[in-house]
Amino acid sequence: MRVQSKTPLMKKYGNSSYWLSDWEDDDIVVSTMDSYEKKSHDIYKLAASKRAISNFVNIVTNDQIPVTFNTRGDSYTNGKSVVIGSNVVEPKDFDIAVGLALHEGSHIKLSDFNLLHDIYNLVPSYVKDGAVKKGVGSPISTIKDIWNVIEDRRIDNFVFKSAPGYRDYYRAMYDKYFNDPLIDKALLSDEHTEESVESYMFRIINLHNKNTKLNKLNGLKKIWDLIDLKNIGRLKSSQDTFELAVKVFEAILENIPSANQSQSESNQNGENGEPQNGEGQGAGSNEPREMSDEEFEDFSDQMAGSSPMSGDTDSQPMGGSSMEVQNLPENMDGETPTESTPPTKANDTVKLSDRQKELLQKKIQKQKDFMDGEVTKKKITKKESEELNAVEESQSELKTVGDGLTNMYGNPIGKTQCVLTKNMTRSLMETSSFPISDKWNLREGHEGRCSKEVADGIRIGTILGKKLQVRGEDRSTIFNRQKHGKIDRRMISALGFGNENVFQYMETDSYKKANLHISIDASGSMSGPKWSKTMTNVVALCKAVDMIQNLSIQVSFRTTTYAGSEKPYIVLAYDSRKDKFSKIKQLFPYLCANGTTPEGLCFEAIMDEFLSANNDMDSYFLNISDGEPYFSTSGGFWYSNQPAFEHTRKMVKKIEAMGIKTLSYFVEDYAYSDEPPLGFKTMYGKGARKIDVTNVAQITKTMNQLFLEK
Repeated sequence: MRVQSKTPLMKKYGNSSYWLSDWEDDDIVVSTMDSYEKKSHDIYKLAASKRAISNFVNIVTNDQIPVTFNTRGDSYTNGKSVVIGSNVVEPKDFDIAVGLALHEGSHIKLSDFNLLHDIYNLVPSYVKDGAVKKGVGSPISTIKDIWNVIEDRRIDNFVFKSAPGYRDYYRAMYDKYFNDPLIDKALLSDEHTEESVESYMFRIINLHNKNTKLNKLNGLKKIWDLIDLKNIGRLKSSQDTFELAVKVFEAILENIPSANQSQSESNQNGENGEPQNGEGQGAGSNEPREMSDEEFEDFSDQMAGSSPMSGDTDSQPMGGSSMEVQNLPENMDGETPTESTPPTKANDTVKLSDRQKELLQKKIQKQKDFMDGEVTKKKITKKESEELNAVEESQSELKTVGDGLTNMYGNPIGKTQCVLTKNMTRSLMETSSFPISDKWNLREGHEGRCSKEVADGIRIGTILGKKLQVRGEDRSTIFNRQKHGKIDRRMISALGFGNENVFQYMETDSYKKANLHISIDASGSMSGPKWSKTMTNVVALCKAVDMIQNLSIQVSFRTTTYAGSEKPYIVLAYDSRKDKFSKIKQLFPYLCANGTTPEGLCFEAIMDEFLSANNDMDSYFLNISDGEPYFSTSGGFWYSNQPAFEHTRKMVKKIEAMGIKTLSYFVEDYAYSDEPPLGFKTMYGKGARKIDVTNVAQITKTMNQLFLEK
């Protein structure tokens, strides 16, 4: 919604500040990226934009309308989904994209597209015959264009009145596609003042512009009255809009000359078709003069400073709109014109130069394309589209982490962005953006590298689950012959013998709910036996938990993205609260270790996903890793040694502050001592343990004991 604060964030992100606050650190991070990194970075921003815009459309339309990005061969709104451009990774593009998506989403909700399919049969024969007599060769197309103009105003009025908080997104869209200094100048000049279909359409398209002059064309005032923008809400359907479009077209036909008249007037006016007596529509008493390029630039600057869509006023300019609400821009109120445009000279009437006329035609075409739903949209390749959909489906997003980090000398090292993926999917694992999957075997349907380990884990987990099933059992004990409690009917007869101990009470012994979050170091050094043994035991725990009602488990893997686009990366691969165990059987065999060790940076990114302990639930955090933290980027971000130890320890303390019991295992090929490295102990404190790869099953045994504690 609208944000009134004029903070630097507000200035940068406009009306999207509330939704895009997580982009606040963009410039700092992105400025260090090369083109390859930027492309990878934009995929996540694009996915975030798509999710946010989808929410906007669904809220306003109260319908689940799909929002898609433009790909090759798909550059229009088809009446069922909203298609938007892919260049909305920058904040300046977001307001426009939201406005366009709301506009097209409202079309889907309110417009009857089937009406246009039968438009030829719906137009009365006498109207088509009248068009032929006037030399209008495409009456159906013109009526369709008029319908588009009026229908746009009708549906925009719906959003303006039903969702006032979204008005500024519409203003941004209108500024992009309608409000232009050259259009303003053309409306004030003698361009398109000859009675022709093209002239009327130009003036009708821009009726909402504050510079509209109803005396520029015969019958334009009548058309203005017919459309009645201030009361456009009276039109309740596309059928109403269509009937009005036909009436407007009839008004145009009344005022354009027939083909014979046009030829006769042309001969009287001379070679150039200009009235030889110096009189003509809109000419006034002064001879039109051509505005110089310098004057035009000054004019543009002045107009840019008072955009027709910006600012609020209670004045009643000649232009008008359906958007009759409080605090509208001055071109949207809709009555008699006022002189609000800066003249070049007193009472000057100007005309456009040839260059300006050429530019004007392009801008007019841009307006027509907008009405036809043919807004130019930046295209993305099929591969990019597949990756974007996978990123969106997996709920991947960028989290800024490491703010305030310093090196060993106390100098700031900046911050970076971590990829947080909340739902590991098969389609994501097949993309180049997912760093820890055996893509070739996955795509080809071959067996994964860890298929045996996963199968072993399921077997072990089944045995463990049977042992843990006691957690799901409630044991009740009845204590009778008590002085207090509920009366025991079987003891009532004892009251006659002076026995007062005729009461009983029941105690129920049960286990609290428990949740376990396992975070696994998936860096390259974990590959080999460490990875195999770890996978077996993690799968075993997941299988056991799947068999117990009051247990839940999440498994996350942390690593880094590929060289050239380095980011810490953490993926929530499994969550027993929402995922079926079959997900582990299908996807875990294709997971592999790769990348470096960003430790605390990943913990910081996923912090909001941890489940806090409470009176009804115990919560555990189990970390498995084999190295000290290390992560760096080509932009100079360096995360290692003591600063990384201390940052990770800070994150672990935050986890513990949530009531979560932490346990961390340092895995080595051979454990020559019982103590983990000093840096590891610094990070994980009392919960730090050390085991060799042949004894990873100790993790399962330890968790088994914890689960059976009351």
